Amino acid sequence: MKNATGIGQEMAGARIDGRAIAEGAGQAGIGIVVILAALIGAWGLACLAGGVMEAGAVDLVRGLITAVTGQ
Repeated sequence: MKNATGIGQEMAGARIDGRAIAEGAGQAGIGIVVILAALIGAWGLACLAGGVMEAGAVDLVRGLITAVTGQ
């Protein structure tokens, strides 16, 4: 009878499995990281588009080369 009660409680969700909680927390963490990565990528594209509009593509590439080489 003890075993039947335990199975009934487990099926009703009375027992909380630590692995299920850890898995859910891990999935939530991955979701947050993916959302932040998408926001950072969108911000980078917006900055690139703003730079192209402000200075033009040729000056943007020239400035990039100057920044990398230091000349």
